[in-house]
Amino acid sequence: MLTLFPKFKTRLILFEGLFVALMAALYLLKPTMNPIAMILMLIVGCLFIAAAQYINAANTHSRQLNRLYNQLDVDGFLKEYEPHLQQNPKNPNLYMMVRLHLSNAYAAQGRFDDAMKLLAATEIREGKKPEQALMSRFAVTSNLCYCAEQMGDLDELHGYKKQLEAIQETKKPKQRMAFSCELNDQCMKLLSTGKCDIQALKTQVQQNNTQQLHRITTSLWIARAYLAEQNRREAENILQQIVKLAPDLYPGREAAHLLAELPAKAEG
Repeated sequence: MLTLFPKFKTRLILFEGLFVALMAALYLLKPTMNPIAMILMLIVGCLFIAAAQYINAANTHSRQLNRLYNQLDVDGFLKEYEPHLQQNPKNPNLYMMVRLHLSNAYAAQGRFDDAMKLLAATEIREGKKPEQALMSRFAVTSNLCYCAEQMGDLDELHGYKKQLEAIQETKKPKQRMAFSCELNDQCMKLLSTGKCDIQALKTQVQQNNTQQLHRITTSLWIARAYLAEQNRREAENILQQIVKLAPDLYPGREAAHLLAELPAKAEG
């Protein structure tokens, strides 16, 4: 995490250097001190400084993500987060994490081409755990699948869906991490057949800790499903909420467009 925030890495080096110098000065002033005790103090102090800076970096990263996923301030998030793309961290988790979050931000703005371009250029790196590369491939393909769904590109969507199914088949039995395709499955059904399981979509957003961005993007699909069932009342309520929460983001703009079409549909 410190790789993403050079200022905390600099503070770590500076503070630990000062601490080591302080301990050296203390030893010179009191040479009778137990050297083992001095070494233990030095180790504990350095670990404490490192932990403090790591926590600062982690908290800063959490605030950045909160700006995207809960505050829905995508422009503010991108201003802070896009520089991480140039840092190209060696850690596979950090490398993948940065690109997935940025693709989500681009998608939230309706920049699906940019999101897909970034994802397509993402390198799948091997990690310490055997399933890490597998999970990375799944996450990238799932995000590509989502972008294709939003764009209504069924041909491309079917291709990504086949990739997801192939990845599923390579997952070992009783593997620690599980895959979930429920959202993609239901969206694909709605696009392909005009029908889907609305309750299955609702379960995606019913938990209190559901991120706001996920809530509004999924709610847009729920509203579309209600419209497909000619349930205007439920659809209209959901669409109005989306417009209220995110008028400048893609879900809000799309919801406003669907609302504008409702009178004509009702008269027809």
